[in-house]
Amino acid sequence: MATRHLARWRWHLKTAVASTIAHAFDHGLSVLARSPQRPLVLGYHRVVEEFEASATGEMPSMLTSARMFERHLDWIGRHFQFVTLDEIGERIAAGRPFDRPSAAVTFDDGYRDVYEHAFPVLRRKGIPAGVFVVTDLVGQPFWQVHDRLYHLVAKAFARWHDPSRELIGVLRALEIPAGWLARSRSATRSPLLAVSSLLPQLPLADVRRVMDRLETEVGNGFHDIPRTLNWTELAEMRDAGIAIGSHTRSHVSLPAETPAEIAGQLEGSRRTLEQRLGQTITHFAYPGGQFTPAVVDAVARAGYRFAYTACPHGDPRHPALTIERLLLWQGSSVDASGRFSPAILNCQAHNLWPPARRCGRVHVEGQAAHG
Repeated sequence: MATRHLARWRWHLKTAVASTIAHAFDHGLSVLARSPQRPLVLGYHRVVEEFEASATGEMPSMLTSARMFERHLDWIGRHFQFVTLDEIGERIAAGRPFDRPSAAVTFDDGYRDVYEHAFPVLRRKGIPAGVFVVTDLVGQPFWQVHDRLYHLVAKAFARWHDPSRELIGVLRALEIPAGWLARSRSATRSPLLAVSSLLPQLPLADVRRVMDRLETEVGNGFHDIPRTLNWTELAEMRDAGIAIGSHTRSHVSLPAETPAEIAGQLEGSRRTLEQRLGQTITHFAYPGGQFTPAVVDAVARAGYRFAYTACPHGDPRHPALTIERLLLWQGSSVDASGRFSPAILNCQAHNLWPPARRCGRVHVEGQAAHG
């Protein structure tokens, strides 16, 4: 009970602080705000009919309700002009800043609910956007790796008496070094935090070993696998002006993989998209926002012109291959009562809220090594 009251108090404080900061910004009192020359690129994952219903069994931080998504678009549209990803990329590549606040909309992973709930809103409002797809999953009834891992970890956490000790035990039983996980006090506090800690550190082969071990211990159970876009839907979105880009073949954490695997993920996904959609693919989004200089170099070699991160970090050698994005979900802009807060979104969109911009992603060579 005390923990719940403390969390609610923090939400009230956050809302009050956001309102104060946003008010100061609206009256020209902030020098920390995003410059109009810097484009705002929004990143989403899933757009669902009802957040509360979907969040009972899915990763909450991946979800935005259709109603909240439209509120975001309406607020952004009053303060920014919506532009295409091509225009943003070309300007960044040429070093030509925008002369007014500009924004773009993107979606990662290629979930079908983006087609069902976001695409109609974008088309009705005439807003351009980009969708980055995991090509091995297009039209397939298979799990996204993060969804399957979350489902299994959540089931294990509900059964285990000491989730932190048990999860570390699973890694050690598989001879996967777990010291980095044991040293992090918050990494195993919840299924979501555990998944967010594991995925950047492990190559996909080890992630699959962990999932198989968890399934052996706790079972898989019955669960509806979130559907992905198929090629017909992607072609329809492309024809409507939506930019289609790559998100690798199988959603790997690129810094954790070998150079050969990185090249195969980048080149294979681009080749598949070009063959199936009949167009040159120039856009790429880093899975999980994880990238290092070597990964950025590999993206350049694979032929992409523009690539998108999930944080403010960039590579000065390749500014058009490390375009900053602001990732949003249902909880990104709500007050203590769960209602949409324009003040909180204002702080995030204009870079007025440093706590919302913290980055724990992998950007240094060797940082993903889990020794």
